[in-house]
Amino acid sequence: MVTESQVLSCISDDKTIQILDMIKEGQFPSIARIELTRKQYYSRLHKLVICGLIAKSNGKFQLTSFGKVVFDWHLVLLHAISEEYWKLKALDVLDSSGIPSSERNKIMDALVKNEKLKRFIKV
Repeated sequence: MVTESQVLSCISDDKTIQILDMIKEGQFPSIARIELTRKQYYSRLHKLVICGLIAKSNGKFQLTSFGKVVFDWHLVLLHAISEEYWKLKALDVLDSSGIPSSERNKIMDALVKNEKLKRFIKV
């Protein structure tokens, strides 16, 4: 059984995410395009297989069902960091100001458009 920390460690660098993205798009993740040494490349592939995120089928790597879930979660997190970070910080300021939760939720609905994020931060 793989642990949360193993999965997070496995996908914690940009090059591994690049490999996952290429596999998701049906491309072969080439060493040259990712700019890794052979050892770095195969080490990352091995970790992805061990964590159950990818599997080889008919000579081609594919995301497993678990891999698809983890990759989708990663995209939500990436969006939260790149697009929603300052909006979430504004909501934190509102929380510390003592604003009623009904008003906070109205402001949150106006600021945050991503429904997945709303489910996490709803008061």
